[in-house]
Amino acid sequence: MELKKSKEADLENKVWVFRFLGLIMIASVVLMAFTFVVADADEFVDETQDDGMQDELVFDIEIPEEEPPEVEEEAPPPPIIEDVVEVEDDEEIEEIDLGLDLEMEEPPPIDDGEDEIVAEPIVDFAEVEPSFPGGESAMMTWIQENIKYPQISIEMGEQGIVYVQFVVNKDGSIEQVKIMRGVSDALDDEAKRVVRNMPKWTPGEQAGKKVRVRYTLPIHFRLG
Repeated sequence: MELKKSKEADLENKVWVFRFLGLIMIASVVLMAFTFVVADADEFVDETQDDGMQDELVFDIEIPEEEPPEVEEEAPPPPIIEDVVEVEDDEEIEEIDLGLDLEMEEPPPIDDGEDEIVAEPIVDFAEVEPSFPGGESAMMTWIQENIKYPQISIEMGEQGIVYVQFVVNKDGSIEQVKIMRGVSDALDDEAKRVVRNMPKWTPGEQAGKKVRVRYTLPIHFRLG
């Protein structure tokens, strides 16, 4: 029994089609081989990114101009010194006497006519004690009217008796004011100020003569 092939299963009639397709594929491969170019990896860079980086990294650097070297000025030649010729001069010059005596004499001592001041003695206790004009009551009134209680002493609550010592001169003036026993710096300074501003006292006497007398005055500072 003989087998018959169907027309659809018979591929002999389509051989020429496959051969044509194979030739086209071979030609395409050959063409691609000739047109393919190997690109350099260093050149394959994004141009936009490269331009931006260059703009950021480029700086204008000014090159300083070199100054021309200074030309040293030549020193002027030294002056020519001519030979000095000595000329003999037989003319004698007469000495001139101005009549001045150069010997200095020591000046005589200066006498100003003032005698050396001798400090008069100070008496601690006199026969007649010095007194404030008007007596003790007048002195207490004067002190109360002229004394100023220091504000810092008021704030600190400072009070007490300040003993002031001073000297009453023969003319009634007061000097050598000092604190014998004080309370604070502020109260002591105020006591000395008041005593220095006192009017002249009546001076003390010893054997009928006015003498300098040392006097001690207690001043009582008291807060009300």
